[in-house]
Amino acid sequence: MEEIYLLRNAITFNPTGKKHNAIAKIATLKEIKQHKEFFTFNFELNFKNGIVYKIIKEGDEDMIQGLVSLKPDIGILDCGNMEKNKINKSPLLIHSGLGKCMIALCCKISIDMGFDGYITFESKNRLMPYYSRYGAKRTSGLRMFIDNVGAKKLVENYF
Repeated sequence: MEEIYLLRNAITFNPTGKKHNAIAKIATLKEIKQHKEFFTFNFELNFKNGIVYKIIKEGDEDMIQGLVSLKPDIGILDCGNMEKNKINKSPLLIHSGLGKCMIALCCKISIDMGFDGYITFESKNRLMPYYSRYGAKRTSGLRMFIDNVGAKKLVENYF
């Protein structure tokens, strides 16, 4: 498994419409603590129980644009939490494209771990249609997964 990923033209700077590459790296506990005011989920807890990746805009290493927590399971990668920085949520929306970027990252890491791109995650009710656009299917309750077919499409877009 790589520790640094480059996602091509992954995020859009909304004021100009310009697309930027994103870089995904494993976050340190210090970085998570420094940015915790920008996120709702407790990524410090996720850090203790798995791996947390940060998404940054290429050329702007100081601001974490999104965080994703991951935990390998039997044959699948569990994506515990995925969250955009609050500056990338309504009403601000400084950058867009982070949601799809984070899903693609999870799929790529799943492939690199030998899980063929399979990921699973908990969704909010209102986000289920959003995830479905990228190939996610509902298993039970709010639990969803993306299989190797959906993963391949996402990975081809960014890697």
